[in-house]
Amino acid sequence: MKNSAEYKFKLKELPKEQRPREKLIKYGPDVLKNGELMAVILNTGYRGETVLELSHRIIKEYGSKAIVQEKNVGRLIENLGIPLVKACQIIACFELGRRFFKEEPGRFPTIRSP
Repeated sequence: MKNSAEYKFKLKELPKEQRPREKLIKYGPDVLKNGELMAVILNTGYRGETVLELSHRIIKEYGSKAIVQEKNVGRLIENLGIPLVKACQIIACFELGRRFFKEEPGRFPTIRSP
């Protein structure tokens, strides 16, 4: 159990170079760890967890491969104890990635002139 008197840094209290969004802007997505990328998606923490703590917990408890494959909002909420909005953000993000990855070249015509 965590000590309730333990102080937790909020992202805005961290130096800018340590904040996930600012790191993404300055260095690109390749330098961010999975938990930092998830923190950019989620934006805020929940129930006493900072967004970084929440992001790392989600990846640790669910697994990075399993979370990518999950399509059921209710299961995410139940298994992780996260709110509806955050579950929707996670699922929508990975679904969009799946759809972009599956797109076949030539599926849509390329317009080469006006």
